[in-house]
Parts: sequence; structure tokens; C-alpha cells
Amino acid sequence: MMGAKWGMVIYNCISAAEILLALVCISRVVYLEPGMSGRRNKILFAVAFLVPTLFVQICPGLSKDIFSAFPVCFFAVYMVIVRREKRIRGIFLTVPVLGFLMGIVSVFYAVPYTLTGKYPSEGGWLYAVDALFWIAVLIIYWKRDETVHLLRLDEPYRRLGKWERNFLHAAGVFLFVIGAMLMAVTQTGISGTAARVITGFGSLASVFLEMSVVILIWQGNQKDYYQYMTTIGEHYLQAELRHFRAYQERETRVRKMRHDMRNHLLCLRELAENGKTEQIKEYLGELSGALRETEQTVYSGNEIADAIINEKEVLARAGGVRISLEGRLPEEITIKATDLCTIFANALDNALEAVKDLEEKWIDIRIRQQGRMLFITFRNPTEEKEVVPPGSTRKEDPENHGFGILNMTYAAKKYQGSVQRRIETAKGTRVYSTEILLLLPEKAREA
Repeated sequence: MMGAKWGMVIYNCISAAEILLALVCISRVVYLEPGMSGRRNKILFAVAFLVPTLFVQICPGLSKDIFSAFPVCFFAVYMVIVRREKRIRGIFLTVPVLGFLMGIVSVFYAVPYTLTGKYPSEGGWLYAVDALFWIAVLIIYWKRDETVHLLRLDEPYRRLGKWERNFLHAAGVFLFVIGAMLMAVTQTGISGTAARVITGFGSLASVFLEMSVVILIWQGNQKDYYQYMTTIGEHYLQAELRHFRAYQERETRVRKMRHDMRNHLLCLRELAENGKTEQIKEYLGELSGALRETEQTVYSGNEIADAIINEKEVLARAGGVRISLEGRLPEEITIKATDLCTIFANALDNALEAVKDLEEKWIDIRIRQQGRMLFITFRNPTEEKEVVPPGSTRKEDPENHGFGILNMTYAAKKYQGSVQRRIETAKGTRVYSTEILLLLPEKAREA
């Protein structure tokens, strides 16, 4: 008996966790709400949920209604925690999100009742539904990369429009009402045939509405995804065009220097024959300056990165900005040229934009490798006090700016990486730091 009691206690805890997890998944998939970041935070939240859930069951005298309300209450707390803004408003999402869950669950009861006139038995039927849920969870976790790519849950460019959100609110509340009616239709005194008809139409309405919502979210995600990819392509082509123009200008200067070198040598020889040492020094200084404008001054170990860095270094030098580089990229790196271009070009463009009006004008690039992990850090002084969200910008033309971090994040995620940004204070100066983490294939390891 004791073993059966504890078995039921454990089953009830799992069922409560199932409800909470389902609510979280619906908020992520349907409402595109943010998820909880960090494994430590997730574990702490899970413990904070399971401990009181277990306590309510083993403590005698406590009502079961308290236990039933636990998943919904903790979901409201979860929404307050994960939201970056309008946290209190997130509590009110509990009703429509619960409505979407009730719309799904009610169908499992409504269909058998409509067909047979009887609700399924609590034990075996509930166990089967629970088993299906956890099998689906395991499959999604096993195929999590494909699932995330399919749903685009982690992309910050996707936003629900006002009409989309209002539609979801109305749909969720409607499903909440319909689900409650379907589960309680036999207790209203309606005759068996009428109850079965109402239940059948109610379940069909729930299924139709749920499918409409899924199609809405799917089409919206696909539309924004392709718009985003088009934007990435446009910005990459612009970066390539700027690089090609800078390369052409450098090559033109080299050809001019080569063409005029004979004349320069003749002038120097004539000055030397006349003993004009000071003029020779001045002339050589001018030639050295002209040569420095045509040479590559920064070496990262990778031709693509070198081309981008040195292109930006010419622009930086014209604006009085110093660019320094510490570390080298692996020689046999397998990161695509487009991704390297995206990371270095956008990071340096953002840094140059940040320091152009400051007294301190410097940009530090640090490259470190630890095993398969490659860290690329860009640091520059800044006047900003906080980091703006990805996709946002403080520039006057927000529709055509703010894509740099999004592009870098998209490129990093191809290599199971991430982009972390923060503002630090070093020696009385606020420093903006952008750190890119990339996981390299095995063959890219250092010897």
C-alpha cells in the first residue's frame, strides 16, 4: 500500500510538471514568448515547483484544489520571470494560454464521448494521454535542432503584430470557455443526444481554431524568416561591394606607386648628387607614408578576416581610430567566408560607429582558441549605458539599421555558437564588449 501511495504521489508530480511544461511550450510556440535562459535557472525553477508540489500531496489536510492550481500559478510566475518588459501583463496571458491547452485536452475527452456517449475511464485513458505527451517531448528533445529551426523560436526578429496578438487572445479565451463547457456538458442536465451533438461541434470548433492558429504562426514565421534572409543577403552583398571597392583603390595606389617609382628614383639620385640630404629625408618620408597606405598592416592568419580588418583599418586610420589585434585564427579554419565576413564586418562597423565622436578612439580585437572553442572579442569605448536588444538601434533610420547583431548571431548559431554583449568599466572608461563563441570542427584544432 505504501509503495502504491508513493507511486501515485510521483505520478501526480509528473502530471503537474506535464501541465506546466505544456503551458510553457504553448507560450513559446503560439505567443513567441521568451524562454528561461541558463541551465542553472531552469533547475532552480524546476526544484521550486516540484518541492511544494510534493509537499502538498504528502501533507495531510490540504485540499486537492490547491495542488490542481499549482501548475497554473507557477506558469504565471514563469511569465513574470522570463519577460524582459511588461512583466505584470504576462500574468494575464495565463487564461488564453490555458485555453489553448484546454482546447487540446478537451478533444481527447470529447471525441470518445461523441462517438460512444461515454467518457473514457480515468485510469487507462489518462495514462495513455500522458504517455503520448512524454513520447512527444522525448522526440522533440531528440530532434531539438530541427524543431528549433522549424519553429524559429530563438530568432529575435520575429514579433507578433497587434492584430495577431489580439486574435490569439480572443482564440485562447474562446477555447478556454469551450473546453470548460465540453468537460462539464454532462453536468448541465442536457439530454444524451443533445450533449453528444454539442460536444461534437464544440470539439470540431476547437480543432479548427487550433489549426488556424498553427497556420497563422507558421505563415508568419516563414514570411519573417525569408524577409530576414533577404536582408542578410543584401547586407552581405553591400559588405562585399565595399571590400571590392577598397581593394580596387588599394591596387590603384600600388600601380601608381609602381608607375612613378622610376621618377622617384631619378629625383632621389639628383638630390643625392647635389648633396641635399634634408630634402632626401623629407622625400623618403613622403614615400614611406604613401607606401603605408597601400600595405596590409593587420594579420589574423586568415585571408578573409585580414581583408575585412585591413579594409576597416584604412577607414579607421582616416578617422583617427587605432585598431589592434591579438591572437590568430586557425590556418585550416572551416568557417564559411560569408560567415567570417558577416562577423568581422558587422562587429567592426558597429565599433567604428560607436567611437567616431569620442575622444578615445580605439578598437581591440582578441582571438583565443581553447580546444574546439574559438573566442573572438571586439572591444571599444562607448557612451552607451546599456546594451540594446538585437534588432534594435538608436540610429535615426531603424528600418535600415540594427541588423548587425542579428546577422552575427545567425552566423554564430551555424557553428553552435553565440554572441554575448556587455558594457564594462575599465580605468574609468565604459567599454563595449562583443564576444563571439564558435565551435569549430575537429580538423580545425591547432596542432
